Amino acid sequence: MLRRQATGGKMVVFETLTQPGIGPPLHRHSIDDEYFYVLEGHVRFIVDGHEFRISAGGFAHAPKGSIHSFANCGNSPSRMLVICTPPGIESPFREVHAMGPEGQKNMPAVVEAFAKHSLTIHGPPIGPG
Repeated sequence: MLRRQATGGKMVVFETLTQPGIGPPLHRHSIDDEYFYVLEGHVRFIVDGHEFRISAGGFAHAPKGSIHSFANCGNSPSRMLVICTPPGIESPFREVHAMGPEGQKNMPAVVEAFAKHSLTIHGPPIGPG
């Protein structure tokens, strides 16, 4: 992870590894823009109701305020480089990670952690489609 301190407070950059069929629920960031660069695999995106698929070398953008999600639609793990600007998205991820595997199953607690950081859930994961 490239933390906000390393970018002068401009952005945070991290890599995700997503198993086939998996992805986050539909959600909205009210503060940050989110950019995705697919390093490996095939990923399905929905951004404000528009669906598209990207393979390695492809790029997607979820503007702040958009309702969006993604899911690995391939048969092997996908890897993406994710850039969020301004930084801050790492805070709810750290909080949820600290809950441990059992705590992460408590969806009301996860939703509350996200809401504290201006990230709201708007639906279930989209699946591979």
